[in-house]
Amino acid sequence: MSEEPRISTTPEARIGWLDSLRGVAILLVIVLHAGEALRLVVGPVPGVDQVNLFLEPFRMPVLMFLSGILLPRSVAKPGREYVAGKVSMVAWPYLLWSLILLLAGGDVSLAGLAQIVYLSPTYLWYLWFILIFYAVAYPLRRVPPLLISGAALLVSLVLPDGGRPEIMAFLAAFFFFGAWCARHARQVTRIIERPWVLVMAGASAVTVGVLNLTGRDVLYHGEFAWGVVGALGVVCWLFPRLPGGRVSAALEFVGRYSIVFYVVHLGPIMIMLALVDAGRFAGAWFVLPLLLGVGVGVPLGLARVYATRKHASVNLLFELPALKERSRMRSSRRHRSHVA
Repeated sequence: MSEEPRISTTPEARIGWLDSLRGVAILLVIVLHAGEALRLVVGPVPGVDQVNLFLEPFRMPVLMFLSGILLPRSVAKPGREYVAGKVSMVAWPYLLWSLILLLAGGDVSLAGLAQIVYLSPTYLWYLWFILIFYAVAYPLRRVPPLLISGAALLVSLVLPDGGRPEIMAFLAAFFFFGAWCARHARQVTRIIERPWVLVMAGASAVTVGVLNLTGRDVLYHGEFAWGVVGALGVVCWLFPRLPGGRVSAALEFVGRYSIVFYVVHLGPIMIMLALVDAGRFAGAWFVLPLLLGVGVGVPLGLARVYATRKHASVNLLFELPALKERSRMRSSRRHRSHVA
């Protein structure tokens, strides 16, 4: 991961902190879905519900920001390679797993299948958004990302509350904000290392989290973006300074293979919940740890197999290797011909 842009340039900053942060964000998504699934069966889950509500305004914007950080490196590639990479690594798993989820839910109507393209009818809407942002980003690669981010945030302020367009515009603002931060890493580092900035960032993040916890609707609303920016400042200061070790290595692994954890986790959670509910154990203390165990454990097993790249059937669940490799070969041949 040494090619990744780094927000922090301090000596103690670890190269893999972006993966660690992404890993934490994905694990928090799993905690959210496990808690929500259990709440549907047994009612409120004290403690877990409050934690999920406090963190709710930050999870998806952080993931979008991290994806945006990698955008400058992506748009520097030739157009054919750029498109092939996004189709292979984003569009393919989105389409495949959307189809799997609809089939598992019994919705095999033409209308349901068509929604995969224009609406994203499952919890994979994050990948759908990312695809749209990547599609927009390449033609606009010469436009300053901060300008696009600001325009998207302004658009989110005037769109109807709670609608898919408002959510998309709000998250697009953080996607392109991440791209701007990657291009101005040293400047961003100098800003967030100032103690007063860090204190204000933490206070703003806590304020927005508490507002959401107490019932104020702050989620994906542009007027509360300052709290999300504050949270980003805190984590971008904190994570590069976390010590290495087994925990960090585990989080980095989750972050590197976040696509596996994201698309796979909910199925095992719902299956396990159905089993314990059928056995009338849904209210037992061990159910939530059990749901988290399968929600993390099943994708972890698949990710370990996928990481070896030795099993074509598993690889095909998460990427189209042939498409990506073909594009790279074409780009390599074109480069050699130019050199010659």
